[in-house]
Amino acid sequence: MSHPSAVAGQVATKDDTTVRKRKTHRKSRLGCGNCKIRGVKCDESKPTCRRCHISGFTCNYSRTIPTLQLSHSSILRLDFSRSQTPVVDVLPTDSIFWEASLQPALRIPIVLPLQGRLGEYTLRPGDYAVLHRFQTRTAASLGTVSSRKWYLDVVAGLAKEHPFLFHYFLALSLLHDIHLSPNPLPSSHDASLAFHWYQGTAILSHFLSLPSPSTTLSSSHRDALWICASILGAASFASIRTQDPSAAWPLADPNPATDLDWLKMGHGKRAVWAITDPNRPESVFHRLLEHTPMQHPFDTSIIAPDSLPPLFYKVFNLSETSSPETNPYHGASAILSTLWNQPINDHNVILFLSFITQIDPCYRSLIEEKDTRALLLLLYWHSIVVPQDRWWLRRRCIVEAKAIIMYLERYCADDSHILELLQVPKATLTKV
Repeated sequence: MSHPSAVAGQVATKDDTTVRKRKTHRKSRLGCGNCKIRGVKCDESKPTCRRCHISGFTCNYSRTIPTLQLSHSSILRLDFSRSQTPVVDVLPTDSIFWEASLQPALRIPIVLPLQGRLGEYTLRPGDYAVLHRFQTRTAASLGTVSSRKWYLDVVAGLAKEHPFLFHYFLALSLLHDIHLSPNPLPSSHDASLAFHWYQGTAILSHFLSLPSPSTTLSSSHRDALWICASILGAASFASIRTQDPSAAWPLADPNPATDLDWLKMGHGKRAVWAITDPNRPESVFHRLLEHTPMQHPFDTSIIAPDSLPPLFYKVFNLSETSSPETNPYHGASAILSTLWNQPINDHNVILFLSFITQIDPCYRSLIEEKDTRALLLLLYWHSIVVPQDRWWLRRRCIVEAKAIIMYLERYCADDSHILELLQVPKATLTKV
């Protein structure tokens, strides 16, 4: 999701570069690896060429050094506060961010719309309190019970090497604050959330747009990008604009920034998976994923005859000869048939979330078009997931499910089959 960034403060530029008409030049044969990959002339300055210095990359003249890696320094700096108030008392000494809290001026990369140049944001004292809430509260809502402690250790280690991850931790924790607060939070809270969300999505796009990121980025960097995609996936699902079903999608016209962005993120996570390949042996996620199938955990080609309510087969034209290629409802129905008799819990929730990433383009288009049968399948998935009490998951499932029921009752009043199939999810929602 691309929320507009609200940035207070000033941008200090150490080097104002005049844009000149490009001149012809001879090729550099001794230039750094970054310039060669980008197809630009390197001035061969040592230890850092001018282009890498301006772009914010770590300059590399050796083939053993990864290309296109963010530098810890930059020509741009963004400081939201001049206060240097010590923050070492914000976090307990056993915090995974304790080391970071000892650096009140810790800087993390940002992307600015200045010819793609990179900059820096200086963490404020309040940011460390948000990071503490991420560790002690928000992070526990990610992954499974068995992976949580391990997950925190992994993200902490990766954040030391890739500080841009702090944008994601801050954004998700700030979004969690909104879900927990009974009253609207100050505009400064929304501005901070918008800023870190924008930076997170911009930095992810920056890396994914590099030439062949699956080969030019280091193994550690690819792991960091998978964490980015995972957190953005949770954040996009959590971002629902209203708690009133009558004002929610599909009854209301969709707001692309909140209502259907989780659909795009599902497709986006599949693309990031292909680039980062968390299943590879050297990935920090390999140990977890070898026991947790993630990318394609379901066989969507076959639906057992008695795995769904009998009326499903008639309403969605399911048969022994139907397939995802011939029936746009087949794949989603196959996933539901696998999940139907499995109560969702804190151990298998990832399996249920795979429904989002396995939505095929045809079915996704039908959801966007508010096709009634496509909405009915989505409603059933929502009702299956509703019992899982995760803040970023449950609210959308409840609100959107109720809105879909109201929509189908309004526009399918003459369809007795759809009205009959509404009874199961309606009964589930009366219990929440």
